[in-house]
Amino acid sequence: MKRQLVCPACGREFTARRVTQKYCSTACRLWAYRHRPNIHASLPTKGKILRTFRCLRCGEVVSVRSAADKRTKFCSPHCERLYWKHSKTKGVKSQSVSRTFRCRQCGRLVKVTEPKDRRMAFCSNGCRERWVYENRSKSRQKNRKHEV
Repeated sequence: MKRQLVCPACGREFTARRVTQKYCSTACRLWAYRHRPNIHASLPTKGKILRTFRCLRCGEVVSVRSAADKRTKFCSPHCERLYWKHSKTKGVKSQSVSRTFRCRQCGRLVKVTEPKDRRMAFCSNGCRERWVYENRSKSRQKNRKHEV
């Protein structure tokens, strides 16, 4: 079952060899992948800033305003690919990261400046363990009340 399609990348008409074929050639498929729209452009641009950081590759300051936006080190997938591809050969130094948050357990204000520091919710491992223990016991008590 061959069908005639129009390539979305170059506009040429072609005969698809597979049901899932979308582009006329590998070159068009790769071009479309490299030039796909920015996925973060559709996220909200107004509202409370959840975190701010500087891209490790280009140095652009990025303000994240949506919980769906999981970026923490790079402004785009393009910068991330280039950073990992060229960081060892060109001597790229990682730039400082600056983000602040309040610890879920004790409420202490924590400022993270090291790029490899992955803390996002708790100031220490002890606070994380106490929070897990307290919330586990609360959920157990709720389950016991529902059983009776």
